[in-house]
Amino acid sequence: MMTIKEYILSCKKELSPYIDSFLTGLIEERANSDRGLVELYETFREAGREGKHIRGSLVKLGYEIALGHFTGKCEKILPACAAFEILQTAILGQDDVIDKSPLRRGRDSIWRASARLAAVRRMAANREADDGGKENADDFHYGISQAICLGDVGISLANRLVIESSFDSDRKIEAMKTFIGVQLHTMDGEMLDVLMSYEKDYGDEERILKIARLKTAWYTIAGPLQLGAVLGGASGELLDAMRRYGIFLGTAFQLRDDILGIDATEAEIGKSNTSDIAEGKVTLLAHYAMKRATPAQLEQLRRIYGNGAASEADRLTVRDIFESTGPFAEVAKNTQSYLTEAADVIGEMTQNAKQAELLAQLCVMMAQRKS
Repeated sequence: MMTIKEYILSCKKELSPYIDSFLTGLIEERANSDRGLVELYETFREAGREGKHIRGSLVKLGYEIALGHFTGKCEKILPACAAFEILQTAILGQDDVIDKSPLRRGRDSIWRASARLAAVRRMAANREADDGGKENADDFHYGISQAICLGDVGISLANRLVIESSFDSDRKIEAMKTFIGVQLHTMDGEMLDVLMSYEKDYGDEERILKIARLKTAWYTIAGPLQLGAVLGGASGELLDAMRRYGIFLGTAFQLRDDILGIDATEAEIGKSNTSDIAEGKVTLLAHYAMKRATPAQLEQLRRIYGNGAASEADRLTVRDIFESTGPFAEVAKNTQSYLTEAADVIGEMTQNAKQAELLAQLCVMMAQRKS
């Protein structure tokens, strides 16, 4: 029987060329318009090429669960699958601006890639000495501005893919309601995350978990499954079960991500492992540490956490405090509880044993992920 990793890889083999062809077509349309636009769309296309395609795969799985059987290769659902992958590239591009993160998936984030290209053009135009493409403040502002614009472009393209799919109008209308709802949940979560980090509000555990549900769980698990299921004609009961499964599993995904964001190396996670510390990100880890730290440790956290910049030495100091005061162990325990709750919902989602097994394996994969 196919494992969840094999299922996702199989979907990725269908999705990657579809997305590439779609974005390449947009690039070709702009080739006779302006070279600058071509460069920017190419940057967006490249940013999405290294994705795992988990969300797009879950759109297809949600569709198949609604139908009650696997479809094999199915071109009909591909636009909706691609929509979620393009939405993710857009959201991550803007998230990296907010987090001031120069890395994503082991390469330059969209804003950093755009800044580098701007620096190269500037030096070529001004015939400046080649300094290896070092960016200045104007280049950084340009890169950030274009990442914001490309994020908006990506969201628009994602919506367009669903609207232009071959499903009947009634289903597409319901699908768009679902898809836009997911986008709004995600944006609400992002704004709440920024707000709480700005206020350095580490004391409200329920509010911290609300961020995980809104910002991550909806667009990572619940939303993709529901989008596919709506297009497959799902009942309200199935959609509600997918919501609960997705919220539990997606929250576990975020809690695991918070641990990796500090405990793992940049090579392992493919992005900055100091940006959460520099930003002062509000997480359960920080919540527990602030409550349990000794006066000396609390002084260290206040000096380092949220200071705008963090070195590797700072990361190791914070990691040691999170280890010694118990947050790593506590959040890992919470993560397992959410995974158990997600697994308990599977029986309400499908009676197909193979589909149920994939959903169960997805829980295990999220628990064990290293990146």
